[in-house]
Amino acid sequence: MVRTSLPFFLLLIAVSLSWAADKRFDRTFDVSPGGTLRLETDVGRVTIEGTSSSQVSIAATIRGSSRDVDEFEVRAEKSGRDVEVIAGARSRSWNFRGLDVRFVVKVPREYNLLLHTSGGDVDVRSVKGTVSGETSGGNVSVEDIEGKVDVGTSGGNVRALEVRGDLKMETSGGNVSVRSVLGATEVETSGGNVEVLDVSGKVRAETSGGNVAVRVTAAYDGIYVETSGGDIDIAIGPDARATLDASTSGGSVYCDFPITVSGRIDPSRLRGEINGGGKMIHAHTSGGSIKIRPL
Repeated sequence: MVRTSLPFFLLLIAVSLSWAADKRFDRTFDVSPGGTLRLETDVGRVTIEGTSSSQVSIAATIRGSSRDVDEFEVRAEKSGRDVEVIAGARSRSWNFRGLDVRFVVKVPREYNLLLHTSGGDVDVRSVKGTVSGETSGGNVSVEDIEGKVDVGTSGGNVRALEVRGDLKMETSGGNVSVRSVLGATEVETSGGNVEVLDVSGKVRAETSGGNVAVRVTAAYDGIYVETSGGDIDIAIGPDARATLDASTSGGSVYCDFPITVSGRIDPSRLRGEINGGGKMIHAHTSGGSIKIRPL
């Protein structure tokens, strides 16, 4: 039979309590539509949602060791139509290992966003305004946005759905998924697959290691696609006018359109005009095949 002394048992309880603290931050501001939310935090997942209300409400939960929770501070203030939220360590040298911070913020539907977190996911939806955001380590998702979007992550997946405005997304290591964009689309990843589907406007898509699929459903305005190691699949409207320049260092080029070609036929490179020529389709891969086809 194992006996545990009372002092040792009390010590275990004390240690457990020191690693099981939490606190909550809640603030609400009355604002006018068209303002800007600036949120900057040393760590934390950020979720933003536009609503029909004329308020900005900030709810933050902080969980972790009692020392970390006590050290983490959230400040929020209003200036005119704008709201600023700053969160982080009271002392600059603090390292929040294991701290769990989550922000849930609701803003008026017509509001601009400027977001930064040094570690956590960023999720934005139902906003009419400019969305600019970045995270040093997490996934980024935007949905139902009417306005210009410029977001990125140093390590995670990026996703966009139903954006009415120009879109720019970048990740240093993850997949890119874009669907239903009315505007110019520019995406880049240093290591992952790229899907840009059901978009209208100019497309630029680059990856250092993965496949790329692009589907432009209307208002074709030029396509630039490059990958250092994967296949490329591009689909445009059957009546789209384009000039094609497609090449691969490790595969073949296929085109399902009738194409006017000048010069020698090369299975690894294809240059010519589709439907009489028009905006450029540039497609290059260092290790895969390329297919150009009508929708």
